[in-house]
Amino acid sequence: MSTEKDQQYLTAGVPLLQNYLLGGQLYYPLSLNLPQLTLGGLLLSLKRMGIQASKFEAQVEAIRSKWRSAWDAKSSREIKARSELWTNYLSEYRDDPKAGVRLYPQNVRYRAMMSLLGKIEDDTDVFLKGVFREGKFAWEEECAPNFPRETFWYLYGTLKE
Repeated sequence: MSTEKDQQYLTAGVPLLQNYLLGGQLYYPLSLNLPQLTLGGLLLSLKRMGIQASKFEAQVEAIRSKWRSAWDAKSSREIKARSELWTNYLSEYRDDPKAGVRLYPQNVRYRAMMSLLGKIEDDTDVFLKGVFREGKFAWEEECAPNFPRETFWYLYGTLKE
């Protein structure tokens, strides 16, 4: 997803954030050309855009503060869902490493979202470190400064074939 898409996602999603938090859905439809609204998606777009997202950050933080328990509950649900998606991807990688390498940049989003939602370390990290090959940043280079290598080490490379 380009930072232009991140901008569109935030523009569409932030005004709906309170309703989303207070509703039961984990994935909230925005439009046909945007991913569904989730807390992880919002946090990832904010992080990818960096300083350019400051107006959205203030709005998100105000809603997060006001509805802290709803935020925490939805965040926990999403961590579980993203963890399952990430584990499934790594399982598929084991079965077909070549396809797994090709799909890494889009699937590593799940791991980044888990970190942004508060799960800095994951049970799969030991396996990941064993098959990880350091290299260039997984997404657009303009986003790299917003993701410190110490925390987001898995974004600085790919998997071994």
